[in-house]
Amino acid sequence: MFIPETALLAQPDLESTKASAERGDAEAEFQLGRAYDRGEGTPKDRAKAAEWYRKSADQGNLKAQNNLGTLYREGFGVSKDDAEAVKWYRLAAEQGASLAQDNLGQLLTKSTAVPHNFKEAEEWFRKSADQGFSLAEFHLGELYFRGGDDFAPDQAKAIEWLTKAAAGKNASAQNLLGQLYEDGKGVEKNVPKAVELFRASAEQGSALGQENLGRLYSVGKGVEQSMPQAWLWLKLSEQQGNKFAEKRLMELEYMMGLDNIAKGKHLLEEYRNHASTAARRETPANGQPH
Repeated sequence: MFIPETALLAQPDLESTKASAERGDAEAEFQLGRAYDRGEGTPKDRAKAAEWYRKSADQGNLKAQNNLGTLYREGFGVSKDDAEAVKWYRLAAEQGASLAQDNLGQLLTKSTAVPHNFKEAEEWFRKSADQGFSLAEFHLGELYFRGGDDFAPDQAKAIEWLTKAAAGKNASAQNLLGQLYEDGKGVEKNVPKAVELFRASAEQGSALGQENLGRLYSVGKGVEQSMPQAWLWLKLSEQQGNKFAEKRLMELEYMMGLDNIAKGKHLLEEYRNHASTAARRETPANGQPH
């Protein structure tokens, strides 16, 4: 994941930034790398992005270090190299960058190219989570839930961190916490609470949250049974490429009949119209989000 920023560089600003970067200004080098990275004011060129990020990163710019790590992690403009990504993430993480701390933790738990170190990952996730970064709160909770090599699961800590992340509107945390409430794992079983969490996750666009909400609607578990509502949420999930939702949807359509499918399609149209209206309300006249 890259360091998020909202300002786009207009062409005059790009020329000024390039001039400063060529004089060795580390922040300008980062900004120029980011312009090439995102195609802002110039054609996208990930190789040039890596070049300018590296110049800035070598001067200690933590944003450039994080973004260069992500280029190596994804293989954008450079050869994919998780070990090199770890190197740059670590440099930024050691300077306190919460995003880099989370990125480093992810590689230490999920990379197929560098040795896993769940204990060290726990430390980095916690450093990031302690700064209020909800994605790290989720990853920490997920780590405590699943455990790993020589790292024992801890359901109480999993619930604690997943609850914090869910409160911070992390859709993945909401979905996983919903599963725990549905199954009564680490918490008292509470299916209506699971429905509430799945809905919050689904409404943020989580394919897994949508699948789970649709599944509960299809059987009337924790919510009044509604085949059209089940169709809506499973369809939204399927459209994001969720193969499990696709299978559930096929089975549902076989049972529900044409009338209920038509109702589901109407709900889908209403949902999209509502989402489109909400998006327009959040976008000011200059076309850029707040």
